[in-house]
Amino acid sequence: MKARVYKALAKAVVLESIRRKDLWVVAILGFLILVSSGALGLFGIGGLEIFVKDLAVSVLGLFSTILAVLIATRMMPEEIKQRTLYPLLARPITRLDLIIGKTLGAIAVSWIAFLLLAALTGLALAGFHVTFEPIMAQYLLAKMMGLVVICGLGVAFSTLMTPSAASTMCFVIVFGSTMISRALVMAYESCSPLLQWVFKLIDWALPQVSLFDLGGRAVYMHWSPVPMWVMGALALYMAVYFAGATGLSWLKFRRQPL
Repeated sequence: MKARVYKALAKAVVLESIRRKDLWVVAILGFLILVSSGALGLFGIGGLEIFVKDLAVSVLGLFSTILAVLIATRMMPEEIKQRTLYPLLARPITRLDLIIGKTLGAIAVSWIAFLLLAALTGLALAGFHVTFEPIMAQYLLAKMMGLVVICGLGVAFSTLMTPSAASTMCFVIVFGSTMISRALVMAYESCSPLLQWVFKLIDWALPQVSLFDLGGRAVYMHWSPVPMWVMGALALYMAVYFAGATGLSWLKFRRQPL
């Protein structure tokens, strides 16, 4: 029963994204990638294979992350603002079901966009006979797991603050978590024991999205695939963080007056 509810809610998010032309933006970006690759082909890419592949995975990561943040952070506030939330809650579903279903829908849209961009980018590079190592499949899988964490975080922020503030905070944490962690490590030794525990707690709570980025390995030749236990650890991290973000969203949303 729950699976059917989640599927229906997620499907509604995907259809709404198509109606709002979110995926059309992805298609336009993909077209621009193909056009740009054609222009690059006029000058040749001999000796620039690594640069081109690095640019490709960077573009994939950037645009898919931006789209995931924007979709996840605006979804619940728009449901409340447009009053489309009331017919949903009038049905035999709980607020937790609603959050899980909507988050799964945001994940589905971000995955579709990411895989569409990946396919178009791969098509463009194939025209130049630029090939990727088998680790590219692990890069795609790890990036999709990272998008799960981002969508969960975005929905959680959207229940705590305004959409613009939620998206801004989400961008800061997603793109700046590594820098923040390094700053905490640098300041750790010179702080009091109490503040050190605070720093540990902050570092533990920060989503380390960079862990899911295997682009540095995917762009170079002769890199062996990542061990399966590493991929399993990433999947466990994704599941724990998604559960925590969803729980935080529910704790706030279940008491929110509508």
